[in-house]
Amino acid sequence: MIRLSAENLSAGFKSKKTAASRTVLSGLNFSLEEGELLVLAGPNGGGKTTLLKTAAGFLPAIAGRIRVGEIDMASMSKREKASAISFVFQGQNALWPFTVEEFISQGRFPRRGFFAAEAVSDRNTVVDSIRAAGLLGYENRVVTELSGGEFQRVLIARAMAQETAIILMDEPTNNLDPKYQFTVMNLVRSLTGAGLSVLMSLHDLTLANAYADRVALVARGSLAALGKPADVLREDMLTGVFEIPPGYEKYIMPRG
Repeated sequence: MIRLSAENLSAGFKSKKTAASRTVLSGLNFSLEEGELLVLAGPNGGGKTTLLKTAAGFLPAIAGRIRVGEIDMASMSKREKASAISFVFQGQNALWPFTVEEFISQGRFPRRGFFAAEAVSDRNTVVDSIRAAGLLGYENRVVTELSGGEFQRVLIARAMAQETAIILMDEPTNNLDPKYQFTVMNLVRSLTGAGLSVLMSLHDLTLANAYADRVALVARGSLAALGKPADVLREDMLTGVFEIPPGYEKYIMPRG
């Protein structure tokens, strides 16, 4: 089952003051399947975050369209989008001293509204998300006092509490030590194993090779390649996409 698809998509930025637009990516065609982890890889500034934000509906498509199932995203309300897709931002910081439980409970807002009372079903979903993210015992910890790896799991748990079939993640392992990188990636694989679909940007090609079902290389304004890790993360492909000088191939090739 196709959960999310892009059809001849051009993504970028439209000026709020003029009709002008700046296209970052164009001519994109891809799909995200049920239970799939699709990793976006490529050089900095290649458009991975722009693509994720467009796929989430935060940025309007410049041309083409995004479909959620069979529905054109352009026809969906903000609340409908939030009920279908959750987003884990890169480098998000905890600015207010919410407890872990309070923070994760915010993922229920698209379902119940900001001011509605918490129902039993909301409470049960939050507890299930805390358990699935390995955060039992953290409920009363203050999020501003957590380590980066701990807070990343809280962000994912909040996305889980949103109860969407699709989760988009922008560099969820960025600046984490190896222990938490594997913790986060194992958590993501448990989600896809339960049938959720995850579209994620990732710089670490070793993690992409180990965990992704498919990899999309994003570079120079388009999809340079899309397929299984073994077919995409090849030396000839990566040296061209990342513009690596001869002799430095070993530094970007995935291990394992």
